[in-house]
Amino acid sequence: MWFLFLRKGNSVNVNKLRNILIVCLLTVFSLIFTITATAHPFLSEKKAHKAKTDTPKHPPRDPKKAMIMAIIPGLGQIYNHKYWKLPIVYSGFAAIGYFAVTNRNYYKTFKEAYNYKTAHPDCNPTSTGCENQYAKKYSKKTLKIIRDYYRRNMQLSYIIGGAWYLFQIIDANVDAHLSHWNISNNLSLEVAPVIQPFDMPRAPAYKGISLRFKF
Repeated sequence: MWFLFLRKGNSVNVNKLRNILIVCLLTVFSLIFTITATAHPFLSEKKAHKAKTDTPKHPPRDPKKAMIMAIIPGLGQIYNHKYWKLPIVYSGFAAIGYFAVTNRNYYKTFKEAYNYKTAHPDCNPTSTGCENQYAKKYSKKTLKIIRDYYRRNMQLSYIIGGAWYLFQIIDANVDAHLSHWNISNNLSLEVAPVIQPFDMPRAPAYKGISLRFKF
């Protein structure tokens, strides 16, 4: 029947059939998408009433108080009940502290060697009176390069440590601000087909999809 219908060349009926097929496809797609996008489609009235009347597990936190408590690293995260962040905060401080102390010790060691080399320019691998092993092993120029290298790393470790300290304060403050957001459990997305005819004569109807959020 469709082949006979098309062979007659009736373009008007063909356009109508195409529009019907498009509407059917859009309707099926919107139904499937609406079912899958709804957060709780089968929530009973009892559970819905309980969700509306129950108090939240943790009341909203005060951002200013969270920021003050975060002066001591980790207390801001504890105040916000974000206990899973504590290993991250303390691991960051431990790693930064390790590199800061290590670079500081090497900096002091090679600084002393450089100063000793400056005071004893005759100290070399063949001399017997050198008390500093690094001054005896390296030249003055090499000791200066090594000293400056560890000094730069030490200063960079201090800067990163300060940035990490400020970051955990900001994190606690932001978490406290986000605790005031109330997101509904009935969050859903509704999809429906749209057919909007044009005012111009003989113009095809405008077809599309509408999206409607519920929260």
